Amino acid sequence: MIAEFTAAIVAKCCDTPEQQMELASAGVLKPLINLLYSNCIKAQEAALDALATLCRENTEIGKMVVDKQQSCIETILEFVKEKCPKMRLIAATCLTNLYRTGAFSESTDSIVLVVLPALVKLLSEPTGDVQEKAPLVLADLIKDSEDMQKAAFEAYAIPRLVELLATLSTKDSNSADLMLGVPGVGSLAKRKQKIRENCLIAIAAATLAKEECRTQAIDQKVLPYVVQALQSEYPNVRLAACQCAKSLSRSVSNLRTSLVDAGIAVPLIKLLNDSSIVIQAAACGAICNLVLEFSPMRKSVIDGGGIEHFVEFSRSSDPKLQLNGVWALKSLLFKSDLPVKKAVMKVLTYNALIDLLHQPAPAIQEQALEIVRNLVCGNQEAIEDVIEGIGKDDLLDVIESKLEDTFDMDVDDEDDAAVARVSKECIKIETSRFY
Repeated sequence: MIAEFTAAIVAKCCDTPEQQMELASAGVLKPLINLLYSNCIKAQEAALDALATLCRENTEIGKMVVDKQQSCIETILEFVKEKCPKMRLIAATCLTNLYRTGAFSESTDSIVLVVLPALVKLLSEPTGDVQEKAPLVLADLIKDSEDMQKAAFEAYAIPRLVELLATLSTKDSNSADLMLGVPGVGSLAKRKQKIRENCLIAIAAATLAKEECRTQAIDQKVLPYVVQALQSEYPNVRLAACQCAKSLSRSVSNLRTSLVDAGIAVPLIKLLNDSSIVIQAAACGAICNLVLEFSPMRKSVIDGGGIEHFVEFSRSSDPKLQLNGVWALKSLLFKSDLPVKKAVMKVLTYNALIDLLHQPAPAIQEQALEIVRNLVCGNQEAIEDVIEGIGKDDLLDVIESKLEDTFDMDVDDEDDAAVARVSKECIKIETSRFY
């Protein structure tokens, strides 16, 4: 009992990397691992939870666990196969956090063959708060990895997530869904919305990189639930829906068909006026893909005041909102006709564009240079407008200064590498389409 409570305290005392390292340096790892071999299920769960929290996004501690205590990995894998849903979830969370640190030097077959299927099965488990947490752990496991997203596709994770969304939308609040969540903790409605939020986050992660995953999600009729979530009264659900819409819109075919039919543009445009800056930025990020030259929704966004919103965001003091605003302007101008270019520059102005070109943030400079490039790609009149608007000498000074930055920098640093990409924008003739 004392060991269980102590492990639970450890799990609550390592929110920052500094706290994690202090506890690891104090020698907490070994006794926690020893608890895994105790005969007390509650102590084992507490130890797994503490280990999961200690190694979350901490590569150094992840290596300590994997390199020095290799045998415990096999033990945790066995916990993933346990009958108790809570134990399976905590063990899967621990292994996911270890995997995310990059500490596994050998094959990740055990993650793909054991942990991923276990998380997919837990999506159908209404016990306790398992259904609430499992989608978020799944999202952590597969994000940033095309291989893991392919594995999730093959494990039918996306259909299970969509089924869970459908269940949340259709259940009678007085019937079986009373099993959702922890009894007596928070309202049932909030529990359901948290599950919905986490499912959308997981679908966003699963469909970010691979077209076959996006197709699977569309075929499973996910879009009505995304559109519904964009209009939710819960801010976190709206935010998750924006992330999901952004991932699903990274497809030419979806932009031309399914997303148009679902009517996703209207609620996204409305969210540009959301009370939350974070949601405004997320909605703008999704709309970046809706305004590309082949999207039928481009005109709807323009007619809905998109240009004015993007320009307003480009002047924001919030870094993410500003970047997404400038990115949206870049996407809108890509292969646009002269009237669209004139309409954008009438609101943005060339003076403001020059300011963006000299912003301290390399990412803003990069997108501003792409705006210049997209403005001049076209007929002679478009080129003359830019030269007249910026000024021939000023335009040459900008290009020269960016090229000089390339030769003067040490590109080993991440920020320097970003600036190096800026100068290359001066001579690029194509761009990555999707955000």
